[in-house]
Amino acid sequence: MTHSEATAEERSREAPSSEARSGAPAGIDPEKVGAWIRERFGADEVEYEVLSVGRSNLTFTLLVDGRKRWVLRRPPLGHTGGSAHNVAREGRIMAALGPTDVPVPHVLEIVDDPAVMEVPFVFMDHCAGFALNTPEDWARIPADRREATAFGMVDTLAAIHSVDVDAVGLTDLRRPGSLIERQLRRWLSQFETITTRDIPEIKAVHDVLASRVPPAELSPVGIAHGDFKPNNMIFAEDGSVQAVVDWELTAIGETLTDLGYFVAMLTTPEDFTSIWVPREADGFPSAQSLVARYEEATGATAHNVGYYAAFAMWKLACIREGVYTRLITGQMGDLDLDPTYAGEGVEQLAQQALTILEEEN
Repeated sequence: MTHSEATAEERSREAPSSEARSGAPAGIDPEKVGAWIRERFGADEVEYEVLSVGRSNLTFTLLVDGRKRWVLRRPPLGHTGGSAHNVAREGRIMAALGPTDVPVPHVLEIVDDPAVMEVPFVFMDHCAGFALNTPEDWARIPADRREATAFGMVDTLAAIHSVDVDAVGLTDLRRPGSLIERQLRRWLSQFETITTRDIPEIKAVHDVLASRVPPAELSPVGIAHGDFKPNNMIFAEDGSVQAVVDWELTAIGETLTDLGYFVAMLTTPEDFTSIWVPREADGFPSAQSLVARYEEATGATAHNVGYYAAFAMWKLACIREGVYTRLITGQMGDLDLDPTYAGEGVEQLAQQALTILEEEN
């Protein structure tokens, strides 16, 4: 299956660089990887294209005889550790979900062999389909199928949240305490570690969020994808969901964090996120309709969605700051992207989170 065709905050990464088209993109040693592919899968001539860099991990399409055959996903250049870029963990999650009702990429191998690559990588089948990155992508879905497509996304999210964590062998991903509380600490720490700028709004929003964590009894726990939005799914021409991708931020915790994030993506100005998503004006159902569909699919009341939407905006601000810093330090491969563009919106996202919290209070 294909991995995300455009999964991050920068659209311009979709076009492969000249280096990628030549067969040797940054992050791939074609001789070592080619030898491994030849031994494991019998393919002699492989071409490599940059598929996406996402927020962090590098993703490549591999072509055989000019046809897309596989997808390879590896950590970013300069990566020195940390679960956010742990592609082996991401691959294991996708492999575990393979037998469930959740549509995921078909993982062929999770490779950790310095003789092939200096970092672990996930090797997957390619899947025909497209992500929703632009109005033109949305227009590919027939008008009379778009509402069903939107509700299909929600049903897919409900399927993720209904997975029995222990039954699929992901028990060890459980952590003590609240996912929200852990992530508030984690993302603030990562922001303070990586940032090169003074953005006090990040700490201000963190403090408000930390003081209003919803009670545990109103927060169902299960698999939380962590980045569930339209451009992290692959669609067939009829709008049905073929695969959910970008599992690098997945954790066991409050599942409503996903619903809040999904709603936030649909209601926050595009200029704040630089991510295009379909809106009501494009024929997408309202946020209220989507929440109602989620409640119908799960049989549970979705409490505190506004809080989780605010948390999503704050987390996205922290992530964007990381993208900006990696760009200005040359750790995003051969991506041709203006760092200023990637850095825009961090303060606006934080302010948007505060606005949502004020409305909820």
